[in-house]
Amino acid sequence: MGTSTVHLYDRNEALHSLSAIDSAYPAPRVFPVLADERNDELLGYLQAEAFTHVFTGDVESDPQHFFRDLDRGLREAPSFHLWVDIPLCRYRCHFCQFPTLVTSSRTDTADATARRWVDANIREARSWVAAVPALRTTPVGEFCLFGGTPSVLPAGEIERLVDFYRETFAIDERTSMRAEGSPDSLTEEILSTLRGAGFTALSYGIQSLDDRLLAVANRRHTGDQALQVRAAAERLGFTRVDGDLVWGLPGQTVAGFLDDVDRLIEARFSTVVAIKLHLRSFHDVESAIGHVSPAPWEDPRVREQLERRGFAWPSLGQQMQMREGAVDRLGAAGYYEHPTTYFPRRDVGPELWRSLNLDQDKQVPQVGIGLGAYSWCGDAEANAVAAPARYLSLVEQGGVPLENVTTVSPDHREVRAVQMALSTCRPLLEDVHRSRFPGSSLLSGRWGAMFDSLAERGLVRIDRRAGSVALTEAGATLVEAVMNTQLGR
Repeated sequence: MGTSTVHLYDRNEALHSLSAIDSAYPAPRVFPVLADERNDELLGYLQAEAFTHVFTGDVESDPQHFFRDLDRGLREAPSFHLWVDIPLCRYRCHFCQFPTLVTSSRTDTADATARRWVDANIREARSWVAAVPALRTTPVGEFCLFGGTPSVLPAGEIERLVDFYRETFAIDERTSMRAEGSPDSLTEEILSTLRGAGFTALSYGIQSLDDRLLAVANRRHTGDQALQVRAAAERLGFTRVDGDLVWGLPGQTVAGFLDDVDRLIEARFSTVVAIKLHLRSFHDVESAIGHVSPAPWEDPRVREQLERRGFAWPSLGQQMQMREGAVDRLGAAGYYEHPTTYFPRRDVGPELWRSLNLDQDKQVPQVGIGLGAYSWCGDAEANAVAAPARYLSLVEQGGVPLENVTTVSPDHREVRAVQMALSTCRPLLEDVHRSRFPGSSLLSGRWGAMFDSLAERGLVRIDRRAGSVALTEAGATLVEAVMNTQLGR
């Protein structure tokens, strides 16, 4: 029932890369599954780096249809996830493919740019509310201030932006408030401003604690600074602090990455995000909303130059050792995976915004406001313009700057719901599926045949008595590939 998004690849080359491992660590446990010719599509997908962050519709549509579908979805939902994208950064990481703008090093110019983008975001939000009235009254489950790097905003602009959203949307004491930033911009002043504005959850990219790797990636902070932010946030009263690490960086070793994982565990981060570095353009694989200009590391010539400078790119085998080693250490320390690549502490639970979006019994609408933002409901999805000048022009004209709007056919809605649920790495439950899709079953018919095949290949376990389908360890490692080659997109 699935369709492959994998380009042609050299199987022998992929297996050779998978076999190239660090002899100081166990061989990847996923190797036998990937070496099985029945899982050839999964190996190709892994090598092609064709991951996904979005769940597209299958029928082209237009903004007015999307607004009607979203309004109806919001009225039926208990809450929704509202995220606000401020695309400003002080620098661009060499791997970053997301829509961002680098601000000036001059304070007055940077402040003027900040005001312009906060003004634009507020103007766009007003257009959203005019087009989708239910946005005013549906409770906001989690409000996320994302980017870019929104912590580069001056304190006053953060307060102005959050005050507007509190006045305009149904944000109250039940709403979880999450903010994103970077270690170099999450100063004591900005952390205090965020806490004063009601934020209690903090997410920030660390990527590595190795200063050498941070410098080659054009990160402007040190590993020690990243850990200092964790301590400061706890001192100021943030109840949740989540940190991101990347595996597969040039020059990164298995030992180095696992040491980073150990240090985040020791610092008691609420969630450790451990995500693979992806070098293929988002535009090539429709995996996320991409920047209008390529990231430096997308260029093979740049990658070759780094290799010559001594920053070797980890093989597939070494990357799998990083992933499996992290899973083992995090599991032993009381963390678990929910959803894929996100490892919350069991005593804290999953990041709410991901749970609201993906959990089988939730999957409530998401509305993103800002450059390149992504929005969806059960029946449709859309993303905003990612080109800054065009985005600003459309917003100034008084419209919601959407493009690539699609609706979801009834059949694809079910496929997408299963994809989302599978990506949580939690068991899929037959009774929940039947309640959402009467007449359909995970254990028989087309789904039953597909999951039986995955079970035979070591990717899922089926418990018919409990009425559940759960990923195996190998299935969790390869879940993006399973979703997009076996279930279809």
